[in-house]
Amino acid sequence: MLMQTFVAILCRHAEIFELMKSTIAEIIERIKVDKNKLGITLFAPASLTDLLNFEKIRRVRLPHDLVKFYSFSNGFESAEEIFRIIPLDEMIDNMKDRDTYIVEQGDFHFAEYMIYSDMWTIKINSADRNDYTIYNYADNVITLTNSFSEFLETFLNGGVFAGLYTWRENVERLTK
Repeated sequence: MLMQTFVAILCRHAEIFELMKSTIAEIIERIKVDKNKLGITLFAPASLTDLLNFEKIRRVRLPHDLVKFYSFSNGFESAEEIFRIIPLDEMIDNMKDRDTYIVEQGDFHFAEYMIYSDMWTIKINSADRNDYTIYNYADNVITLTNSFSEFLETFLNGGVFAGLYTWRENVERLTK
C-alpha cells in the first residue's frame, strides 16, 4: 500500500512537472531578455542554408525545436562556466575526429563544457526527427531527456554544476 501511494505521488509530481516545462519559444525569449544577466554570448543565427547543409552532411533531420533554436542563434557560450551550445559548422568539423563518447554513429554532441572536457549528445530517431534523446556519457551513459527545451532550461536555471550535473546525478540515482 505504501509503495502504491509513493508511485501515485511520483506520477502526480511528474504530471505537474510536465505542465511546468517551458517551450523552446519561451526559452528563446528568456535568453533574449536575460542574456546579459545569464552571462550568455549569442552567436549569429544559422541560415536555412546552414541548417540544410548540416542535415545533408550529418545525414539527419534536426528536431523542430533545434531548428527553431539554431535559427535564432547558431549556438552560444557562457562566460561563467565555459559552457557552449555548439555551432552547426563546428558539429560538422567534429565528425573528422574519432569519438568514443557517442553511443551510435549518427549521434552528435550539441553542447560542451570546458573545451570538450564534457559533452551532451543527441540521438535522433531516423524515422521521426522529433523523437530524440539527450544523453551524457561520462563513466556510463545517462539519458537525461527527450526535450531540448528542458535541457536548456536546466542549464539556464542552475548552470553546469547545480543544473546539468545535479540533474545527471538525480537521473542516475533514480535509474539504478
